[in-house]
Amino acid sequence: MAEGRYMVLDVESVGLHGEGFAFGFVVVENGSEIRTGYEACPSETATGSDYGRAWIAENLPYLPTTCASPGEVRNRFWSAWEEELAKGAILVVENGWPVEARFLAACVDNDPVARLAAGPFPLHEVSTALLASGQDPMAEHGRKPEELPKHHPVADARQSARLFVQCLARKVPS
Repeated sequence: MAEGRYMVLDVESVGLHGEGFAFGFVVVENGSEIRTGYEACPSETATGSDYGRAWIAENLPYLPTTCASPGEVRNRFWSAWEEELAKGAILVVENGWPVEARFLAACVDNDPVARLAAGPFPLHEVSTALLASGQDPMAEHGRKPEELPKHHPVADARQSARLFVQCLARKVPS
């Protein structure tokens, strides 16, 4: 059942509860990657804790900036989401709470009248698909070369897409 169109999203934020400042996505259709997208603003323009900023400095690879602010990042994501939604895609994230859920809520908050009904509902999770397939959703999963570096949002989305499609096809993720 890997057939279908899935937009797999990964967001980088200033700590787990800070503001999202970068996203990457991969669109897969019938198990094959057909599109990617990426946007980022300087992490300094996003709200968050000192702990979150320290984590970014220690763990994130270099993320080129394409936007001036978190609001612009959210608007660019929403444009891509609307385009994929019109093509029948469903949205998938690795773990919905808290990073991606906060990002998506902030996207709707940017324009609640226009975006209220276009939110990704239901929001699908790789972690739930792993659990349903008998896997530990919190385990570390191996990465293929195209899924590196870790914590780059496109690379993380690419890994999540692979795991999700494998779960849907009832294959044990590798």
